[in-house]
Amino acid sequence: MTTSFSTSEIAPQERLEFWRDVVCRTYVSVTCDPLECELDGQVTLYPFGFTQLTDISSSAASYKRTVEIIRQSPSEDLQFCLILDGSLSIEQAGQQAVLGAGDIGLYDAAQPFSLHLGERYRALNLKVPRPVLLARVADVDKLMARRFPGESKLGALVNSLLRESVRVGDFADEQLAARLCGSVVDILSAAIENELLGCRENNSRQGAQLDRIKCYMLERLGDTDLDIATIASECHMAPRTVHRLFAMEGTTAIRWLWQRRLAASYRALAEGHVRQVSEAAINFGFSDFSHFTRAFKKAFGIVPHSLLCKTH
Repeated sequence: MTTSFSTSEIAPQERLEFWRDVVCRTYVSVTCDPLECELDGQVTLYPFGFTQLTDISSSAASYKRTVEIIRQSPSEDLQFCLILDGSLSIEQAGQQAVLGAGDIGLYDAAQPFSLHLGERYRALNLKVPRPVLLARVADVDKLMARRFPGESKLGALVNSLLRESVRVGDFADEQLAARLCGSVVDILSAAIENELLGCRENNSRQGAQLDRIKCYMLERLGDTDLDIATIASECHMAPRTVHRLFAMEGTTAIRWLWQRRLAASYRALAEGHVRQVSEAAINFGFSDFSHFTRAFKKAFGIVPHSLLCKTH
């Protein structure tokens, strides 16, 4: 059901508290500092499959998510923002992007960020669970606080897609909503990954080796026999080289593999690609269902069956 909130009928002295509450409940917990004397804002929520699509407009404001706020109110959602009017500055993880009308940006609720809107603005925001995007884009963390230009061909495609998604409205059929939503996220992920990462030059021999290993593992997520010896042999490297390459990213090959397996199973469950939890587990390399459920809950804070119920 579509839901709207507006400050128009709220007393001026109560608007800041009201708007801060709306923003925190709709998106993620942040501080909110109006940059104009009279705060004016409106947001409309459009439930869309396993994501949340919103249309927000407001007077100038600044929002910040700090380490302390993250500790008190954790979230793993990723937020795509399409600017319709005005401008937005995103800062996260040492990156800064200034977005104008038509541009798209991405930020991560699990990491500190700041958003600065120096003028009245309007935007469409798509909130996507991290594992859903992680299952599509291996280097998703490299996309944060980057400008995806709206004037590019792919940018124009994404603009049209998100605008039309709002126009379509609610779906009573949850399975249909999940399928359509999955298609939208597929296109959005492919477009933004190609625009921001597709043309990168990897001049590092180690970087090229790591990319080759990751591609090999992603193609074999369902292989329960996949281990370091097999990965190293198939990629024509020594096991110690595999260990060293992943250590450069602060992880291990097996931990990276498990994270991608869990993300892929989350996607399959959330988007209705499987009819049973056991099917998701088997498809992505988990033979012990009890262990799969425990690992899934530890990673995402929910049991896998809770996602299955939403689409079947």
